[in-house]
Amino acid sequence: MEIIQGGPEHVDTAALLWAHAVAERDGYDEVPSLELARPGVGSALVKEPSLLLLAQEGGRAVGFLAGGPQETNTAFVNYVGVHPDAWGKGVGEALLRALPEMLIRNGYEKAELMVYVDNVRGVRLYERLGWIKVGDPVPHPRSGRVEQRYAFSPASWEPGV
Repeated sequence: MEIIQGGPEHVDTAALLWAHAVAERDGYDEVPSLELARPGVGSALVKEPSLLLLAQEGGRAVGFLAGGPQETNTAFVNYVGVHPDAWGKGVGEALLRALPEMLIRNGYEKAELMVYVDNVRGVRLYERLGWIKVGDPVPHPRSGRVEQRYAFSPASWEPGV
């Protein structure tokens, strides 16, 4: 698996990955269209320095991570998405292990993200990789599903661990 830094030319690829991942995770009858998925991923990358990492397997994108500045020294990871065909193959972990270097390179001191508390696989992964719960779980403003904020500091990161 190869992790590459993405750019504007990869937004559609990331949006389609997200559409497939969320459809499977949430049990949708149909995969959302690119037109529905693109605005969210695109808006996560508007502010600089933005973060877009793609995981590729055999030249095909199988996962991505996207986000950007939340505060001066804090990045917000809006998306960590893996195509369902690649679930359980370490794609999400590889993306998250590549993140600290990108955070440091872009001058971020920490990163934060929100995850639905019922996304057990995601919660386990974040906690195993050193992400720490911040505050109490809260309902998502649109869906009402309960989500938890997590934070990570690249200063605590140990390459290869």
